[in-house]
Amino acid sequence: MDKTFANNLKGSCPTADSNNTVNMDIRSPNVFDNKYYVDLMNRQGLFTSDQDLYTDRRTRGIVTSFAVNQSLFYEKFVIGMIKMGQMNVLTGGNGEIRNRCDRRNKDKKVDIATVVEELEETFSALF
Repeated sequence: MDKTFANNLKGSCPTADSNNTVNMDIRSPNVFDNKYYVDLMNRQGLFTSDQDLYTDRRTRGIVTSFAVNQSLFYEKFVIGMIKMGQMNVLTGGNGEIRNRCDRRNKDKKVDIATVVEELEETFSALF
């Protein structure tokens, strides 16, 4: 991570129990554009998983392409959203929420139905 960026984050979130927030995109936080990929190229990615997209040789070209070509980013974003909209959502006991995104849970301790029920209870209590 870029040292200046890291120091700024430490200043914004000095302790683990801090409630402070930071922008995910330091270049254009209120605009939908390709600048987050520019951030990644400058080692200013907020999330390790995102920064890994640039440090990993298998995906570095994608990050670079999106960073230098905003039209390409928009085009691929639209395609990705359409594909996600066509996915069949697994519900109840048919699906799972992964404890780690890179592998399936060994046991199904966390299932979608339980999480949805808890969220519904939380939201109904709030409203």
